[in-house]
Amino acid sequence: MRKFAGICGVFLVSFAVGYFYLTYTTEVKEVDRIPAAIRSTYDFSNLTGEKLEEAVKQRLIVGFEIKKSPEGTGFGLGHFVYQNNKGEKVWACQKFGRVVLTFIAEGSSVAGDKPSMELEGVCETSKDLTKINPLFLPITKILSEKPGDGEFQFNEGHPVKVRFANLPESWPHTWLLESVKLYSDLTTESFIVESNDVAKYLGHPLVLSF
Repeated sequence: MRKFAGICGVFLVSFAVGYFYLTYTTEVKEVDRIPAAIRSTYDFSNLTGEKLEEAVKQRLIVGFEIKKSPEGTGFGLGHFVYQNNKGEKVWACQKFGRVVLTFIAEGSSVAGDKPSMELEGVCETSKDLTKINPLFLPITKILSEKPGDGEFQFNEGHPVKVRFANLPESWPHTWLLESVKLYSDLTTESFIVESNDVAKYLGHPLVLSF
């Protein structure tokens, strides 16, 4: 009987230790989903209204990166933590699934309207959690096509859509970043950074040359 009680005691202790370990590691994983450095620097979950909009605009643009290759140019943005409608902390790309970059051409116009280019793709978190994966603009492929209004779809790597409007007979070579937009297909909520905010946080307009 004592032997049986001893075995039960050992079992109960082992169970308690195992339960505590599982509970502890689960809680740690939940907390560590957002690293401490991110929580303190790029966590905007406590902000609302104008303060939130200002913080988001600054983060998106200050974290802006341009990565060039022989085939084209990639545009990355700063990432941040945001509070969703349920009061949960989530990454921006978990809340907003799409990114749109709008450029306006300089030095040409059609019937008084400047040419525009929209680059749209999926909002994806990069390996560096403070960055949004770059949207790649395949400039070489675009220049191989005849200029015309409409939409191009490129599905290699990370799929993107490129929409053009008011194009002249030849491709414009200088484009200015007009706006950045994060939005979701599931809600009407979005964040938009206008050209004056781009110049404000970068200290200069962002120019793309083909």
